[in-house]
Amino acid sequence: MTTQLFKAKDVRSAIGMVTDKFGDEAIILSTKQNNGVVEIEASNNNEVLTSFPRKKEENKTFSKIFYKKLDEDIPSFTKKNPHEKIKNKFNSKNIIEQPSEQTSKDLDINFIKKELLNLKKIISGMILTNESNLCDELSNSTPIKLRQEKFSPDLISMLSYSYQGKNLDEGRLSFFRELSKKLSSNDFDRILTSKNIFVFGSSGSGKSTLVAKLAAYISDKKNKSKINFINVSNTSTQHSETLRGYSRVLGFRMKELSTFNFKENSKNADEVNLFDFSGDLSFSLKKINEIKLMDKNFDFCSILALQSGSNSAMIDDVWSRVSDLKPMIAMTKLDECWTGAEELSSIALNKARIGIFTGTKVIIDSILPANENSLSKYMKENFQSV
Repeated sequence: MTTQLFKAKDVRSAIGMVTDKFGDEAIILSTKQNNGVVEIEASNNNEVLTSFPRKKEENKTFSKIFYKKLDEDIPSFTKKNPHEKIKNKFNSKNIIEQPSEQTSKDLDINFIKKELLNLKKIISGMILTNESNLCDELSNSTPIKLRQEKFSPDLISMLSYSYQGKNLDEGRLSFFRELSKKLSSNDFDRILTSKNIFVFGSSGSGKSTLVAKLAAYISDKKNKSKINFINVSNTSTQHSETLRGYSRVLGFRMKELSTFNFKENSKNADEVNLFDFSGDLSFSLKKINEIKLMDKNFDFCSILALQSGSNSAMIDDVWSRVSDLKPMIAMTKLDECWTGAEELSSIALNKARIGIFTGTKVIIDSILPANENSLSKYMKENFQSV
């Protein structure tokens, strides 16, 4: 016979603790979150169990106030049947009197009252709470499930047309397919048609490895052997040893940006140049602007190396700085990290496009085009219903 405070990571766990301790007869007195922990106060005390519901019933609820006012406003004569036969004082015969305007209003009020009573019965079993505190048994709608999987509420609302009118499983799959359409790049073939490809991104995003993978992919698909690695690094640093190592292993030439001949480049139609922008993003953007100023007609395809596992805030920041270039996103290091719903939501809301999926360990045959089918499959396999 006691009152106790239960703490757990979520509502479901806390309610489970209450049930284990007090059984089905327990009553929950309060629920709140404190520093990310759910706190539920519950009791099996007989005095609390009997007084708590009575206290709530004594509150002046809207329905009681409304019904009381409604009863006061309805005249006593409305209790009678307005359609009953009455004897007209001017006629000895029985006639059916037509309802007056006042009687019609009374009928409308009675009808409203009846409908309100029906609505009260319907909603009596509903539970209203914050969506973040819903347990599995209560969260059967698609948008709630998607929010539990950490998709952005703004994105869920934007794509609501994809799951409306469908059950949970069909709704989630339809949402994944529609999101895949928003995320997948429609110009992946530019990798095979572009003469110059810029690969840039934040430090540690795997740019040099991505350059090597792209070279192997282009060489295999187009049967090209004239592929050049262009090292774009700060003048105060040495050559990229990683890129040089890939150059030796794959048999492709490595050049420096400082010695790159832009005029001769346009004449060599058979060559493909892969520019590896080492260093941080600020340095890469600075060099790209310098190249654009040197040759305004210089055509290139830009690829942003975005490391899998980057949080949504980082994605928002990076894209705000590179959006003018409209680069294709290459999700790198997928074999080391996991790209979650929050990250995909951020990419979609920024109207960015993913063109490449790739890991770290393998160079040959490691470029996977990120199309609608592959993205849908990735989400279906990784975002299980919680």
